[in-house]
Amino acid sequence: MAGPIQKEWCRIPPSANTRNCVATMSKAERPMNIEIIGVWPANKGAMLMLEAVRDRLQRDFPDMRLAAPMDWPVEERLRASLWATPGRVDRRPTLTSLFERLPERLHAAVGFIPRDRIDVILDASGFGYGDFWGLPKLDYRLNKRLAHWKNGRKKAILLPQALGPFEEPGMAEAFRGALDRLDIAFVRDSSSAAFVEAVAPGHRAVRRAPDFTNLLHPELPRRLDDLRGLPVVIPNEKMVTGKSDAVRANYLAFLKTAIDMIRAAGKAPFILVHEGAKDRALAHELNALLDTKARIVDEASALDTKAVISVAELSVSSRFHGLVSGLSAAVPSLACGWSHKYRELMADYGCPDLIVDIEKPDSWAGKFQLLLDSAAAPGFRSALAAKGEEERAKSEAMWSEVVRTIA
Repeated sequence: MAGPIQKEWCRIPPSANTRNCVATMSKAERPMNIEIIGVWPANKGAMLMLEAVRDRLQRDFPDMRLAAPMDWPVEERLRASLWATPGRVDRRPTLTSLFERLPERLHAAVGFIPRDRIDVILDASGFGYGDFWGLPKLDYRLNKRLAHWKNGRKKAILLPQALGPFEEPGMAEAFRGALDRLDIAFVRDSSSAAFVEAVAPGHRAVRRAPDFTNLLHPELPRRLDDLRGLPVVIPNEKMVTGKSDAVRANYLAFLKTAIDMIRAAGKAPFILVHEGAKDRALAHELNALLDTKARIVDEASALDTKAVISVAELSVSSRFHGLVSGLSAAVPSLACGWSHKYRELMADYGCPDLIVDIEKPDSWAGKFQLLLDSAAAPGFRSALAAKGEEERAKSEAMWSEVVRTIA
């Protein structure tokens, strides 16, 4: 009985007793080790992608070990039931290099997967490679890792994300190098596809697929039932980070106008904190500008946050995954974003006019009215729901190809 019991321990998160697991299993029996990179626990959009990866791959690989780099906070990694991997390549002696020298049975005991035991790398950066982010990020997160680790047996896949442009010095060459080592690179939108095509025409790895968090359908906790059918406003600190006080004031004026116009239509909007401390501070700063303060909803769980958005009457969002959560649940939504990914997302869901230019205050009122009219229009929600089904079918097709590639 000892063998089967020890083998069963491999299915338990790394905090459990896995001391003898690897020692009792042959290489052929070993669970698939999958490292997910480009996600961080403070980013709820990233955590939604992590949950979507786990939810889908467990169907085909129920014994898989899903892992994240050791630079994650330990408590967050254990809470997410993730094993640890070395992460970035560093030739200097580090804690991770010491871990890699431990006997294999001790790796399992501490929930650590050495680099040579990683079978698959899934990059879920969302939007992490292009001129906005610069060459160092592309090199340390992707190129150095792949060059050090990738061989014919191992698989590396860029999950659907926005990419580019690659016009700054060294960017095009570096991204082509990454593509050559990737088994598949999914671009999320037509602009990203054009940016990639410009530097790597007809590359064999490139595919097109939408954001895959549209496959998650979390239930709304009962304690939040009173939010059903209410409008939601979702700020994003990236709209103002590193910019002037005038830009910040303009963005806050936009958010205030959104709440004022929704209230004038007889509705009771609330403010949703989608990310961490900076979004929270922005929400409170916005509330201070209102004649009557709005409710601020601030959930720790990414899945609960998604559930809140999915039952809203309508949404004004500057968070990309806030928009995906609304649109994929047929919630009429108005986008106000900071990159091409917002415009492309709205087009994919058949509502390209429901995006506002923050630098054109004269257009704001018309856009808010368009949102209110769309939410009230017969057939709008059903058309949005139909688009949602189309996007989910594309996501399922993407996962089918991923599974075939790594199986």
